Amino acid sequence: MAFQAVFKRYELKYLLLPEQKDKVLRAMEPYMAPDQYGRTTIRNIYCDTDNYRLIRRSIERPAYKEKLRTRSYEQVCPESTVFVELKRKYRSVVYKRRIGLPEEQAVKWVIKGEPCGADSQIAREAFRCG
Repeated sequence: MAFQAVFKRYELKYLLLPEQKDKVLRAMEPYMAPDQYGRTTIRNIYCDTDNYRLIRRSIERPAYKEKLRTRSYEQVCPESTVFVELKRKYRSVVYKRRIGLPEEQAVKWVIKGEPCGADSQIAREAFRCG
């Protein structure tokens, strides 16, 4: 069974020295608590075309870029839910659309090009991206 989500956020990245990182974490500590995922390991597989069009475009630092990836928050088995995500970035604003699928179904869709079983805008956009 597939489900869909759309996210929008601003993404700014900073290079910190270890002591700066520690200071920021100490300042934020009173406002943060681990959620249900706590210290899980996020696993990503980024997809690209045969000629690496997506990564080459990303390296050029354009105003607009997109990436296609699969993501999980745990070690998966064929029945585990994974997310196929289409990330688009335009002028520091990140738009992420994703669809949750059983891992086996996601692999058949992304790697083998078989239908994902979800007729949705997100599914159509993600398929065109790669």
